[in-house]
Amino acid sequence: MKFIVLLAAITPPLVILAYGIAKARDSWKSEATWNAFLIGAVSALAAVVIELALSYVLPLERTGTLAEAAITAVLVAAIPEESIKFFVLVSLAEKHVDVRRLQDLLVLALAVSLGFATLENFFFVISAGGWKMTAALRAITAVPGHGIDGLAMGALLIRARLSERAEDVRLALIVPVLLHAAYDFPLLALHKDIAITWFGVSWLLVIVASSIFVIKLCNRVLAKAVAADRAAGRDDRSIESAGWLIAGGAMVLTAGPSLAAWAFHAKGVEVASVAIALSIFPIAFGIDSVLTGLKRRNSRPAAAAQALD
Repeated sequence: MKFIVLLAAITPPLVILAYGIAKARDSWKSEATWNAFLIGAVSALAAVVIELALSYVLPLERTGTLAEAAITAVLVAAIPEESIKFFVLVSLAEKHVDVRRLQDLLVLALAVSLGFATLENFFFVISAGGWKMTAALRAITAVPGHGIDGLAMGALLIRARLSERAEDVRLALIVPVLLHAAYDFPLLALHKDIAITWFGVSWLLVIVASSIFVIKLCNRVLAKAVAADRAAGRDDRSIESAGWLIAGGAMVLTAGPSLAAWAFHAKGVEVASVAIALSIFPIAFGIDSVLTGLKRRNSRPAAAAQALD
């Protein structure tokens, strides 16, 4: 049973990490990626200490319920967590990139964020009474949410390294903080039974908007990073990932709604639309994974013909 609980806690972050590795044509054998993942996990402990201290110092009980949700989302959760991830990425993980490709920054940022999410997810799963439902719902919401934040941080840091502008480096921290706070605020308001319908819809809209924004940002920035690496002679390896992206994307597209449907069925609620709505993150990752894989598969004949010319 303990092994099953552990597997339920660590599998979702590893699935999303697989998506990032395949998307950036990286390798599971990368020592830098696993160092970033482990440091990210350790950094979650520091975040817990900081968040407990802030919860004690800030007069949350003297504010209104809505203000308490907003303060908690921004000051207690988003800023400390994303700041720690950013520090780990820039001060520790990025030091391994000096002889690697620029595009690998995306994987490093994702690894830091998912390492953080793995330890956080483990604590949530083992402390929950109905751990199976908690593991299922967090696998399609909170864990991919951390992945989205990590992808945004990595993409914007790549953009900063390409532009060499200080303001772009700051955006690599500011944007994930905003995404994190926007995700947490409606959810915390829901937990306090504030305008349940309105905040429920707002939360789903935040997930949709952040998924579209971050995936499009990653695709645009990653293309520029690939071009820069090839121009500099740093992209001299080609890891075949089209098949993995298509198969993995199809699996996630099926698994996300299935997990949500199972969780709601366990509670006696059988609403297909709700299950699909809560699977927005996995659906977004799955669609992008399949489309990216198909694009790479279709580009191979053109690349081969160009090589012959």
